Amino acid sequence: MESKKRTPKLLFQITALVIPLFILMTVSVALTVYNSTVNGFLEAKNNHIEQMLSDRYNYFLFIGDNTEPRVQQWFIEQIKKADFDYDRDLTEDELNVYIEYQSREDSFEYNWYEEMPDNIRKLFLRQYFYATQQDISNTLAYSGDIESLFLMELTSDGHAVILFDQNINGNSIKMGTRLEDGFSQHPVWKEIAGSDDNTVRFEKASDFPCSGNYYIGYKPVFVNGDSKAVIGVTYNWDGFRDDLTGTITKALLIIVGGIAAVLTVLLVFLYRKVISPTGRMQKAVLHYTDDKNSARIVDEMYKVSVNNELEYLSDAISDLALEIDHYTKENIRIAGEKERAEKELYQAEVQVMVSQIRPHFMYNALSSIAILCKLDPDTAYEATIAFSKYLRGNMDSLKRTEPVPFEVELEHLKQYLYIEKLRFADKLNIVYDIQATGFELPMLSVQPIAENAVKHGVGMKDDGGTVTISSRETEDSFEVVVADDGVGFDPDAPKKDDGRSHVGMENTRRRLKEMCGADVIITSKPGEGTTARIIIPKKKKEDDAP
Repeated sequence: MESKKRTPKLLFQITALVIPLFILMTVSVALTVYNSTVNGFLEAKNNHIEQMLSDRYNYFLFIGDNTEPRVQQWFIEQIKKADFDYDRDLTEDELNVYIEYQSREDSFEYNWYEEMPDNIRKLFLRQYFYATQQDISNTLAYSGDIESLFLMELTSDGHAVILFDQNINGNSIKMGTRLEDGFSQHPVWKEIAGSDDNTVRFEKASDFPCSGNYYIGYKPVFVNGDSKAVIGVTYNWDGFRDDLTGTITKALLIIVGGIAAVLTVLLVFLYRKVISPTGRMQKAVLHYTDDKNSARIVDEMYKVSVNNELEYLSDAISDLALEIDHYTKENIRIAGEKERAEKELYQAEVQVMVSQIRPHFMYNALSSIAILCKLDPDTAYEATIAFSKYLRGNMDSLKRTEPVPFEVELEHLKQYLYIEKLRFADKLNIVYDIQATGFELPMLSVQPIAENAVKHGVGMKDDGGTVTISSRETEDSFEVVVADDGVGFDPDAPKKDDGRSHVGMENTRRRLKEMCGADVIITSKPGEGTTARIIIPKKKKEDDAP
């Protein structure tokens, strides 16, 4: 009895299941919204970045499509030396020399660059990049959301060297600086290095080119036919990220608060309408198992007022208790008025039928229905109706002293097996092969046999099994067969003298024999299962009587 009282805490089980799922769902939705919003926002910048790259591509005369490859290479090599200062102003003498050198007829041809004296080269590069810097700086100032523009060479060893960088925040990288980042940190660099087209490519980078979160567009620069350099512009989206994070956080707080309130109301509703009444019913049935006090269980069931299937079930339990009480008293009264043989037969019938109404079975059925009320309300509803029909069938059987149509017994049997199926789940398979009807047999004569197949057959098998209910017609009889592939038993082994193990089966045999002349043949083999055959002789027609 102690083990029966250890009931599961359904409310805590529901809470433990729902809250983690709710947290997981909320986090997943938040991450999805965040990533989708960020990606959509940044992709909306693509056209602006592409236009910026296209417009500024020609600012660098040495990367133009018509620039001689030797001139391109000369510029790159000079820039990488970074031995000129384009931040200072030219002196008057330097400016005159520079102007005089530019007046040559071969100016801006490769020989003009190649033969340029060292001091003139520094003046030229200084003046060229000073003008480029000022122009790009003005452009960035009016671009709205572009933070920097840079030009860099992609080296053969998978790194990059800065050829030019202009940042509106004063965080420009010095010309000739070799970046520690390589192809492994920026797969898009590797993609560009091996490409033969000038498609603009995009990437999200952390702490490149400066500290922060950047969305970068790269346009390949072809030097001597190979994409060995890129021009890029950056957009810093730290501000947008902060705003978005704040907005999502506020939305999550509102959602969490709202769902928490709904969850609280739902749990309170479940407790009042399902868990509390189910616990009351379960406790009442356990007490009834001990004291058989019908008045007490009726009083407890009357207190179950939830206006749902459980209230209907409580009424059925009350009716059942009263019917049992009534027929128990009636049986005592009749026992003193009838002959002993008739009294023993009637008591045997009552004992068999009452044994079908086991409080332990009711307890298991109610526990299964209580769990289903949360997990599968539709199935819980069907189970409640099936259990009610089962109880009604048991009560009706107490009133019957004549055989009933096989269809009636079969319907009652299906209600019982449906409830057992809920409890055993996949460990119990039910197969019906009904090929014959139109005959009669005692009420509750097949169920005890099926109950043995479930309880002592497949129920004792670790992986469960199948119970098959079949019927067929022969030339002179009808047969009902209950077969299982459970643990089986040795028919030749001595029967256990436990005082009650075989009472139900013997009563069933006697009722079948006395009410319809039927025989019960049981065959079994350990490890293979048990088969019980009820053979009911056909009634002779009046025309065939001698």
